[in-house]
Amino acid sequence: MIELTKLKQIEEDVDKLAKKTHIFSLLRFCICICAIISIVCLLCLDNFVLYLSLSLFFILALIGFAIGTNPIYYQLKLKKNLEYIYKRHENRRNMSYQSFTSNGRELINYQDFKELDLDLLGPRSLYQYLCIAKSKAGKEKLAKQLTFPEHKNEAFKKCVHALAKEEGVFQLEASLQQMDKEAQECDQEEMMSIARKRIGIPWYAIVLCILSYVALIITSILLVLNGITPYYIIFFIPLNFIIVKKCLKSVVFAFPATRYANLLGVYKRLAKDITSFPLEDPYFKDLQKIIQEQYTSLVKFCHIFEMLSYRKNILLSLLGNGLFYLDYILSLRYNAFSRHLESIEECLHAFSEIELMLSLAVIGMDNEIYSIPILDSSFRIEEGYHPLVKNCVPNSLNFEEGIILTGSNMSGKTTFMRMLGVNQILANAGGIVCAKSFHTQHLQVLTSLRANDMLQEGISTFYAEVNRMKKIMEESKTGKTLVLIDEIFKGTNAKDRIYAAQEIIKKLNSYGVYFLITTHDFELCETENILNYHFDEEYLENKITFDYKLKPGKCQKTNAIYLLKLAGVLEN
Repeated sequence: MIELTKLKQIEEDVDKLAKKTHIFSLLRFCICICAIISIVCLLCLDNFVLYLSLSLFFILALIGFAIGTNPIYYQLKLKKNLEYIYKRHENRRNMSYQSFTSNGRELINYQDFKELDLDLLGPRSLYQYLCIAKSKAGKEKLAKQLTFPEHKNEAFKKCVHALAKEEGVFQLEASLQQMDKEAQECDQEEMMSIARKRIGIPWYAIVLCILSYVALIITSILLVLNGITPYYIIFFIPLNFIIVKKCLKSVVFAFPATRYANLLGVYKRLAKDITSFPLEDPYFKDLQKIIQEQYTSLVKFCHIFEMLSYRKNILLSLLGNGLFYLDYILSLRYNAFSRHLESIEECLHAFSEIELMLSLAVIGMDNEIYSIPILDSSFRIEEGYHPLVKNCVPNSLNFEEGIILTGSNMSGKTTFMRMLGVNQILANAGGIVCAKSFHTQHLQVLTSLRANDMLQEGISTFYAEVNRMKKIMEESKTGKTLVLIDEIFKGTNAKDRIYAAQEIIKKLNSYGVYFLITTHDFELCETENILNYHFDEEYLENKITFDYKLKPGKCQKTNAIYLLKLAGVLEN
């Protein structure tokens, strides 16, 4: 866990910088007023030289003062971001992460039952707890890595672990925070799709430009020779503007370039912060090298979108196209940039990879106990806990055979199952896990924890369970699977439930998968080739207390009648 000892100092720095920028703002305002007064005096009073000098002095002073103080404003912005990041980590530790805006609800695949069963995506989810990513690509990469992960090598995992221990990573996260507003309005796929298009320049447009300039030169010569004022040349500005606008049309010019120019500007600043970040890790160094090598292409890409943004200003567009055919120059430069697109894509991929690693490193940043999972042929977890459960009691398990888990209501069975599932998900993602140690292998996680009736579709609880069980049985045949089933077939009668559950257990045993099933039917504890574990409770002074510790063997207690009596539903 990274200590938050610097938070108080950061808050003091923010307060000092805020007071300083407030004074700078007042000074800017005063200089601006002086400049306006000088200009008014210049236009209305005599003594032209004096007021012109004053006007120029105050205008230059305003520009110089703004340039000189802008870094202080930017420093204040970064400090505020850093303060915000520290408080977010503080909120995670207090389990107040539910207020974080990115929860991944829009990325849920409702056909993948584990996403809701294990709270991987959506409100109060693992994604919401972890997500540091700001770009759409980074958020989608995190969601995919939690649900359908791509294999990550040991170098990636070690890099995540290194980031989790480095306090300076908060500064990197603060730099990433600058992207928040711009990234919400931008789609990188749309940007790259537009960048792949070409702006066609018809041959007759070039001919018209040449003829226009020839006419301009001839007219200028005639006007000068005849002693006529050359102001008639201004006529060519709107003419050239009309020629350009009529001859040059492309979907690129209708693109919202300003927002993407702002996003790329943030990427430029982020690139400098990443390349200067002092993390001695080979995988991170490789990503830094990619960003460093492609930085020039990123700057050029940003300039192109800035030019596309400027042309939306009618005055700049009129003068630029009227005098220099700006859109033609921009089109040629835009089309020539196509050879750099692979570099840009590689650079953006490196950014999203860093966003993913920072998100997966959150487990280590905000928890005292964590580890890198060890991939082998066993399944052993020591002091595993659920990151989304406050003060979660850690448990250990050596998973050798299928397990039947029994215990009273509220004793911790479902939380324990979710703990196993979430840690396996984190291990599959290439992240660090919530456990003192975790030996596992890459296992597909299949669940049936929240199989409820769906009235609109006319599906009963039992039929919902049947659909889930069908998927589990179909996908478990590979053997590389972790199956978690909560209160198996609870939607039907006891006789059918017990028989069906016993048959399911036999099949899962034959597939050689890891499975854990919770039940209140003690008859399932006698099934062959399974292990029994349980949670129990203590009754003291008309109160039930739970220790939430996993114990071997089947449960010997039940608390349903006791709870009914305690609530006054049944007579004591």
